[in-house]
Amino acid sequence: MLPSRRFLNIRLAARSYRALALESSCDDSCVALLEKQHPSSQPVVIDEMKRTLRSVEAGGVIPTAAHEFHLKVMPDLVRDFCRKHKIDAQNKPDLLCVTRGPGMVGSLSLALQFAKGLSLAWDVPFIGTHHMLGHILALHLPSIHNPQQAPPQYPFLSLLCSGGHTMLVLLKSFTDHRIIINTMDIACGDAIDKAARELGMRGNMIGPELEKYVASIPSSTLEQFQTIRTLDRNNHFNFKLKPPLRKAKHQKVPDTITFTFAFLLSSIKDHMARHDIDEHTKQFLAYKIQDLVFEHLIDRVNLAFQKHLADGEFAGVEDFVCSGGVAANQELRRRLFTELKPGSRLNFHFPDLKICTDNALMIGVAGMGIFEQLRLKSTLDVLPIRKWPLDQLIDAGGWESVDNYEFEKVTGWTEDPRLQEHPDEE
Repeated sequence: MLPSRRFLNIRLAARSYRALALESSCDDSCVALLEKQHPSSQPVVIDEMKRTLRSVEAGGVIPTAAHEFHLKVMPDLVRDFCRKHKIDAQNKPDLLCVTRGPGMVGSLSLALQFAKGLSLAWDVPFIGTHHMLGHILALHLPSIHNPQQAPPQYPFLSLLCSGGHTMLVLLKSFTDHRIIINTMDIACGDAIDKAARELGMRGNMIGPELEKYVASIPSSTLEQFQTIRTLDRNNHFNFKLKPPLRKAKHQKVPDTITFTFAFLLSSIKDHMARHDIDEHTKQFLAYKIQDLVFEHLIDRVNLAFQKHLADGEFAGVEDFVCSGGVAANQELRRRLFTELKPGSRLNFHFPDLKICTDNALMIGVAGMGIFEQLRLKSTLDVLPIRKWPLDQLIDAGGWESVDNYEFEKVTGWTEDPRLQEHPDEE
């Protein structure tokens, strides 16, 4: 792993530097502009724009439809954004950041090739960054709802939960990542979407629709639902849905801790094939979908705490991040805060709701971090990556070192050779 760089030896020029960021890993075309003045300061958001493919009628995101959507939308979106902020060859950004992976290759390729073209036209470096690293580092953006909270400090834990990924990651530095728990099948957001769709829910973002629906259930009804056990069919709804990975054959604390969510969809389909569903039953099934997914997430993370507090792997961890689209769910946030058992006090970090879903701001933050801390930029021959393990950020290749001249040209931050000899002295 490459070490993170320290900035004790940097003198600052008067100007800040700006990064233009693009994101198109799935069904959102996104562009954003960020600015940064000081190595230790948080990036400042100047503006962002986003367009989302409407996929309600299709029942989900179809890769070819998403590819065509980006082909049609991304050029106009970037043109309008650049006109708004008077960005051109004479007033160009200092850095370009774009999602390289993971994601759908057809979607990824649009923003990636666009960024390459702009990099050549404007003669500025570009960073092809990791989508999930962006979700984690979104916490480095100034928070609207909790502006006084400092960003998480290494080492910290991040629970990434979205439609494409569900994992618990231990981050010891900018590049030293260990995946503690991964899913053995599908992501929690994908499972929630598919199960809710079986109940007849529609929308471009079905997870939030399910959350709204469950929140609308009367409190007295929810209290009744909380008392109903579904370990077998001996209940009012004749519904069976057991927490996974808890049978006698499973170790209490397994050598490899995993998530699993595929069982949820099969249970819902099986029940609906056997029974007619009235509104009261629909409410119960919707409640149970959300309840069991969150129970499973918390159960697995608590197992990780039990295992790795004992072996010392989590030593020094004081911050816990939850990010990704599912992290916008208020019930999940509440339950993580009240039901996790970390053994000592944790600082909980949740992104502002608007940056939980895919956006270009988080890509800009991740790209700026790679450029500043690792002194790397992407080569023009890089390709999109469909599956890119987070613990193999640098191993993917396609990186080129940034020398002092280019670093100063982009950031305006000048290194003083005298301070390099005595970096801890001022």
